[in-house]
Amino acid sequence: MSRGRLAAVAAVALVAAAGAVAGLAHLASRQQGRLLRAAGHALGRDLRAERLGLTFRGGLGVALEGVTISDDPAFDAAEPFLTARRLGMRLSLLPLLRRRLVVDRVVVDEPVVRLVRDRAGRLNVSTLGHPERDSKSSGDASRRHARPAFQLAALRLRHGTLGYTDRATGRGVELTDVAVDAHEPRFGAPMPIAVRAQLAGADLRLDDIVSQGVLDLAGARPAYHGTVTAGRGMLGSLPLARVRATIHASPPDLALDAATMELLGGSATGNARLTASALEAHIAGRGIDLARVPARPGAPHPAGALELEAALAGPAPGTEGFRSALTGSGRFRVADGRVAGVGVGPAILEVLRPLMGNGAADRLRSRYPDLLGSEDLRFTQLSGTGRLSGGRVHSDDLVLAGASYDARGAGDLGLDGDADVSVRVVASPALTDDLLGRSRMRPVLVDDGGRLGIPLHVRGPLHHPRVTPEPAFAASVTRGLLGGTGLEEKAGSLVERLFGGKRRRER
Repeated sequence: MSRGRLAAVAAVALVAAAGAVAGLAHLASRQQGRLLRAAGHALGRDLRAERLGLTFRGGLGVALEGVTISDDPAFDAAEPFLTARRLGMRLSLLPLLRRRLVVDRVVVDEPVVRLVRDRAGRLNVSTLGHPERDSKSSGDASRRHARPAFQLAALRLRHGTLGYTDRATGRGVELTDVAVDAHEPRFGAPMPIAVRAQLAGADLRLDDIVSQGVLDLAGARPAYHGTVTAGRGMLGSLPLARVRATIHASPPDLALDAATMELLGGSATGNARLTASALEAHIAGRGIDLARVPARPGAPHPAGALELEAALAGPAPGTEGFRSALTGSGRFRVADGRVAGVGVGPAILEVLRPLMGNGAADRLRSRYPDLLGSEDLRFTQLSGTGRLSGGRVHSDDLVLAGASYDARGAGDLGLDGDADVSVRVVASPALTDDLLGRSRMRPVLVDDGGRLGIPLHVRGPLHHPRVTPEPAFAASVTRGLLGGTGLEEKAGSLVERLFGGKRRRER
């Protein structure tokens, strides 16, 4: 074939193609208004657009700009269900040649979606895809056949914002930078979807959220189940490295199973159930580095490797009196750590100062730094169990062990950090000898094993509590020091009252 003939054939083909495209565009343009109405009918909502035109990006389609989808009137919403900068609907070409419109893909740019749960427990999204009854009862078969068919192969949302508000509790959450890909979505059947987003709430921030699962809008309540992962984030003031879980959501109910999170150099696993009125959670933590816990500048800082298991139950977060209504139980163990700023060592040195010679305190601080070296109490192990009730955790079996002492205690720690704990510190044999030596007080102060036992009361803010000897112990020291003077009983009774002994407690 000559070059001239090839050029002629190419020109004819180009003209034919241009004519076909122009014809298809003409057919599509004549159906734009009907397509807009049909899309609104498929959603069961009023769909409006500031501008409507044709697009050839990714194939022939209709582009809507300044899109608004109204909310269900039953929700008395002041704002629409959805607004979007642009909504594109790609058309299938073969049906278009038969003067039928079939939409096979919808792409929504910069949507803002508002999910609302009313006080009766209904979700505004639950009525999507349910056309008005008068449309169903029209009964005109020819009009039903003329309506454009929405045989979607894909639905995509990009750069979106998704807000959820529960009017019954006042709680809400917002996802930003949302991207959604739905494969063959159907309002009347479960649809596979993939979601990417960011979350920034008052107490929880998660970056790089990725979830894959199935969304079902056909039931009485919308439901979603799938997997979710997230990158870095914050839980209150605690930094998170990575989160993974299986999620089951049917607002307001939410369940997290096989959840794991990496935090503070360790990890935590567990599950949780949240309804409109209740919370239940189980958690286990391993290798959590307490030295990484954020603290205010200049505030005492704890240390140690934490292991814990705990179960919690109570009302939904945000409920009035949430903290005081929480109940739970658990156990914990901390290895090679310190309780910062508790001041046990200085309290021991102060009560025993009359028994020590000049310079003894400095020598003891240097020799036994774990107990006496500073305001911090260093230990090789701290463990116990606890029960949560009324906003306080109570324990009867606190155990501490250090190189120069052992201790057992019982008491309460409030969720606000207020401590009220009694602890008996038992000095090691070497420390007992260094403190008491051949003192005449030794037989009075040592236990059956020949070790010095010092009962203390720790009370006040945990970061800097007041530590005092138990009144009976302080009185015993005083009586021993004044033995043989005839003043020991009066002085001992006075000291006991000053330290809050029996007579004070009876008031």
